[in-house]
Amino acid sequence: MSTLISNALAAREPSNGDGSGSDAVQILAAHGDHPSSYLALNGSASHFRTPGIDGLIAYAPAGRRYTVQIGGVYAPASQRPPLFEAFLAWTMGQGRRVIAVQLHRDDASLYAERRFSVNQLGSSYSVSLPEFSLKGTRFMKLRNKISRAAREGVRVLELGVEAPYSSELDASLAAVDDVWLRSKGAHAKHLRLLVGDRGSVAAPEAGRRIFVATRSDEVLGYISYRRTYGRNAGWMHDLSRRIPNQVPGVLEACNSAAIERMRQEGSRLLHFGFTPFVGLNAENEIARAYSRATGWVLRKLARHGRLVYPAQSQLEYKLKWHPDLVEPEFIAFEDGLSLRGLWSLLRATNAI
Repeated sequence: MSTLISNALAAREPSNGDGSGSDAVQILAAHGDHPSSYLALNGSASHFRTPGIDGLIAYAPAGRRYTVQIGGVYAPASQRPPLFEAFLAWTMGQGRRVIAVQLHRDDASLYAERRFSVNQLGSSYSVSLPEFSLKGTRFMKLRNKISRAAREGVRVLELGVEAPYSSELDASLAAVDDVWLRSKGAHAKHLRLLVGDRGSVAAPEAGRRIFVATRSDEVLGYISYRRTYGRNAGWMHDLSRRIPNQVPGVLEACNSAAIERMRQEGSRLLHFGFTPFVGLNAENEIARAYSRATGWVLRKLARHGRLVYPAQSQLEYKLKWHPDLVEPEFIAFEDGLSLRGLWSLLRATNAI
């Protein structure tokens, strides 16, 4: 244990998680099987490292007593348990407890062994691109929306391909962000940690691509995509923003164009990402670590949690594309659920 604690105390913590000046991107490319591993690169995330282990854990403080871990433990299989133990020793030394979100089953089992309470938090959705086609009656409504956008003069351009990166375009996308957020209500805020950030298109990053819907010189909306690695290699449908009450089908046209290009490139999967409070199923739970109290709270949020997260509208968009891979994702609480811990998580993610 003394070696474990000394390694934890020697851990390196960059001031941000953007990967600049570090090998974070290389670690995720080598060990980041989770489709949302790119969240570790968000500016709001820091990285826990420990000497002798080729891996990282992404985290952010949540109040004075908790640390939110984002995704799983990104390291070779044999090094995941010692990195996880070092992280727990480090947070314990700070007087903090860990809340881990968006865990795949493999990671959730690791947390269950460490006596965390573990519950399914929601589900993630993906489409296999080689077999994907918009043909058939099940896609008729979707095709009609895309066709209408085309008739209204909407064009879809990929930045860096049909449209150059520029500070002017960056400002246009920021304006779309502002209009989109205002449309959500006076108290709406950008979520943190559990969603991507657009970054600056004036300084494009590797592993990110953006498709923009335009009409004449006006930007109507955009979708950003992030590269995914490992057994889930492909692309993640990350941020999507549009100007409300404009042409219907803007985002659908963007995503359709992106899918076609990704298929031509030979990409295998398009991930639509995680949606909390949906697809909850007792058969997915890890029985030895299941918390009835957490399960009760999550079922209540599934029914009445619209103000916390618009899960149903997000799910409806994803289901339009008829995903063929649906996987449960989990949340884990060290020492079990507490109201203070749940409140700290919601505050840290900007959900309230």
